[in-house]
Amino acid sequence: MAVKTFDPYLWNVEDLFKCVYDVPVYQRPYSWDQEQINVLLDDIFEAFKSESKDEGYYIGNIIVYDKSTKINGLITKYDIIDGQQRITSFSLILLALYTLSLSIGVSETDRTILKVKSALWKEENREFKKDFKSVTLNSIENKCFYDLYDYCFTEPTNIIKFCSNYYCNSSFEERVISNFQMIYERIRNDISANDQNEILDFADYILQYVQFIVIEANCSRSKVFSMFESINSKGKKLEDIDLIKTYIFSKLDEDSYDTYLSKWGELIIRTEDNLYDYLLNYVKAYISFYRQNINADIFKSISQRRLPLFFGKSSEKEALKKLLDDMCEKVEYYNMLSSAEKAYELVKNNKFRYYFKIFTEISYKHPKALFLRTLIEYKSNNISRDDVIEIFSETISFMMKTLSISNRDSKDVITMFSGIMSEIYKTNKVSKESIANAVASELVNQNITSDKLKDSLRSMDAYEKNKKITVALLALHASTSKDADGKFRISYDQAYTLLNSFGSAFSLDHLLVQTPRMDCDELKYYKDGASNILVLKEGHDFPFGIKSGMDYDVFTGEILNKIGNLRIYYKDKNSRRQNSSIELPEYAGFNSFADIEKRSDDIIDTVVDECLPMQKIDISQMSTNKRRMIDSGLPKMDKLIELGLINKGDQIYIIQKPKESVATLIDEIYVDYNGEKLTLNEWGCKITGWKSIRIYAYSAIVGETETLHEKRLRFLKFIEENND
Repeated sequence: MAVKTFDPYLWNVEDLFKCVYDVPVYQRPYSWDQEQINVLLDDIFEAFKSESKDEGYYIGNIIVYDKSTKINGLITKYDIIDGQQRITSFSLILLALYTLSLSIGVSETDRTILKVKSALWKEENREFKKDFKSVTLNSIENKCFYDLYDYCFTEPTNIIKFCSNYYCNSSFEERVISNFQMIYERIRNDISANDQNEILDFADYILQYVQFIVIEANCSRSKVFSMFESINSKGKKLEDIDLIKTYIFSKLDEDSYDTYLSKWGELIIRTEDNLYDYLLNYVKAYISFYRQNINADIFKSISQRRLPLFFGKSSEKEALKKLLDDMCEKVEYYNMLSSAEKAYELVKNNKFRYYFKIFTEISYKHPKALFLRTLIEYKSNNISRDDVIEIFSETISFMMKTLSISNRDSKDVITMFSGIMSEIYKTNKVSKESIANAVASELVNQNITSDKLKDSLRSMDAYEKNKKITVALLALHASTSKDADGKFRISYDQAYTLLNSFGSAFSLDHLLVQTPRMDCDELKYYKDGASNILVLKEGHDFPFGIKSGMDYDVFTGEILNKIGNLRIYYKDKNSRRQNSSIELPEYAGFNSFADIEKRSDDIIDTVVDECLPMQKIDISQMSTNKRRMIDSGLPKMDKLIELGLINKGDQIYIIQKPKESVATLIDEIYVDYNGEKLTLNEWGCKITGWKSIRIYAYSAIVGETETLHEKRLRFLKFIEENND
């Protein structure tokens, strides 16, 4: 008789917690937030209080994998394949019920309390053991969950004090503690906390009437992963990284599972559950600059077509192993992308640290792959520190100019970064000169000049809408000085300190205050509080168009929030003492619009001309480089075939000679031209008589006039419009 692959059981909570569960290290951390917990509790409370409560409450399916180990020779131990969020949440509910019941005087020997306790901890020699927990987590939040679980066992009536004093090291630990506290309070408030019978009735309801269908997988782990992928492709939407994980482990041999599942878990923990972003940027840094997100289907294509070649492996399985090995080796550099201090430990330079802080604060995403590759190349001694500093400062300066100041859309810079990375793939080298040329060329292409930057800064609401870039620029301006020869000097150490300490030691201060007193003689404006309108006094110098009676919020945005009216200043007296080495200027007598205009000009001229100057690079070189970079960033023939924009077997032609040039596409490299197998370029040159040819620009599918190059551009435009 064949062994069943899956055994389904209808279990209530008491049945479920007769077993012991591990959340495997390769699973993502506990992620349910308070909103999801509240929805769950609302449904359970409603079912408990309804007249039909005996019908029970069904909570969904759970998939588990028998680890073939027994506790005390009797208790089955499972890995949770699907359902960890619900099992973890119900363990928190049971812990809350147990501790709350004891805190209101329920006896530890009460029948229901003993059932709850036996659901949470297992017995040995008729004695509950603290270390025999029903649920064990193995990710970022495992210590916090372990500590909470233990304290519920040893000092259940003091658990709220424990939670209030517990120091959380991450948002994942905060989620465990805050969810427990909320569950505890919800039960105490929604179920009469002074009525022991009500609490015990509710505990009995949870144990007996909340039900699951538990599916036990009796098969190989590779089959479990395949099954998991199949179920979730037809049911609930999983995160892309979970489906990618499922695909990877469906391809590995089971002898490798323990090693690589452990590595997967290590990557989840070390990236703080940002593994998808790391994978995305690793692929962009080394393999291909995908403009869209990498879903499971795209990853499958990368895995089959690109990884074996990239890693020099003969099989997809070995290439996937090498991928995980290499990602583990390089993960510390990914973590640097979110921490200026970590990056500074590698590249000890104050200018680098200042610009890197801007990158992390404003969260520019498109340079991440370039920066990841650059940091790794620097650690490998393939690029100098000076070049690293210039690459980061020029690239981040470019992002400030295009996105933050000129307010261009982020998709406007994708092609440039795609071209930069494609050049790196081709040369296997990060070149400061190549990147500088690409950046300068793109600024010219987007018609961003010093004068236009100045105009944008003068008209910008620098407080409400652009606070982050304003702080970065004001920190830079406050850190400039002139030496004896009149040359500008920038203290990047001070600029970083001002930027890094913003919000704690420093704040953004208005010189002409936002809401002056009506009787303040120095300031020629005030707000009519009753109607929120502007009132101007005689002697004001505000420009034409600023009139009494206008909406005060409009006045604030157009006048008071100008960059010249803002300064970084000490947040309080204590902060000032702690930063005594930083001398920030005072502005006595600053009380008119003329003062704002004068200071705006000083800040803007200094920042644009001295701190963020435009590069002086040969225009002809930029034009050549731009075309090369853009072309290299466009999808190649293999990608066009993969996307279905052209198919193997299609007839194609050279647009100069449409009739005599028809050939049949064999694959991404070759065509059949009159029985002769030629590469695409050989065919194009043979037809035209040219020594070289931009084959995509001069070829098309028979029956169409759109060139393959135009197809590429159309595809990229579609991706940009739908993914940014």
